[in-house]
Amino acid sequence: ARVAEEFGVEYLGVAGIEEAIELREYGIKIPIVILSPVFDFDIEDIIYYNVIPTVSDIDFAKNLNDYLNKMSKSIDIFIEVDTGMGRTGFLYDVAYGKIETIKNQFTNLRIKSIFSHFSTAEDEEDDFALTQINQFKELKRKLIQSGLTDAKFHISNSAGMVRFNDPEMAIVRPGILAYGLYTSENMKKYIDVQPIMSVYSRISRIANLNKGDSVSYGRRILDRNLKVATINIGYGDGFPHCLSDKGYVAIKGKKSKIIGNVCMDLTMVDISGIDNIRVGDIVTIINGEITADDLAKQCNTINYEIITRIGERVSRIYYENGKPIKVRTIASRKIHNKL
Repeated sequence: ARVAEEFGVEYLGVAGIEEAIELREYGIKIPIVILSPVFDFDIEDIIYYNVIPTVSDIDFAKNLNDYLNKMSKSIDIFIEVDTGMGRTGFLYDVAYGKIETIKNQFTNLRIKSIFSHFSTAEDEEDDFALTQINQFKELKRKLIQSGLTDAKFHISNSAGMVRFNDPEMAIVRPGILAYGLYTSENMKKYIDVQPIMSVYSRISRIANLNKGDSVSYGRRILDRNLKVATINIGYGDGFPHCLSDKGYVAIKGKKSKIIGNVCMDLTMVDISGIDNIRVGDIVTIINGEITADDLAKQCNTINYEIITRIGERVSRIYYENGKPIKVRTIASRKIHNKL
């Protein structure tokens, strides 16, 4: 968020009020938009922390407007339109009327932006994204004719901004691209990005186990003698349980297979054949050797889930020009100078 602010990003988008509050308490000053629906009980925090809510419910819009009216205040809002995602936003068929109601009746709400969201932008064989674009542009035309000339319109997520880059849209909303990852394999021909995130752990125990010994919950019985290392990461940290007995980590540049079930806080791996290993050695979970895409394929999921599941108790170390500059831990819940 701090880097985005320094590079002149116009808005930061978050999922909920809690993330918005966290950014404000870190000192982030630029506008923050909550892109998911919010509730009446969020109104007080929205106003106090100067956060932009997304409106997709007319009752919420009225309640927000009434609250602001009592305080003699007004705030900026975004409005979402559902052009086919089937998730949130005013349904396309009624969106024009709902937006007109907000514009004309709820005068304490300033409509800064209207947006929609692609459902198939990365799929080149599905032209539904074009249908969404055409619907959204038609809505934009009607709203501008009705006098809504200052609002910014946007629809593009990561795949949409790469494939379409429509000059009529004033904002783009990169998500997975901000991590330096692709939405799908075919996106690689449009843009070259590099992952920005690596995940590491350390070895906390090394043991020589014999054939017939057992490992982890469910007693994975060894069919041969193995040297087994315990590493301090588990599904409680976001390391997927679906990697049990089939996934890999990397130690000293060599792949090490997971043995038995991934535990909540610990995971056991086979280090037989890897020399000069000691307790405290670094273990690569995600990096160039093992990517988020690799883990996603093994778990039959998507890279988005792999990276966003990395939990708060995993310390974040921030680098600039290859050098560590700051660390954030669960104990502090804030960024502070430490390195």
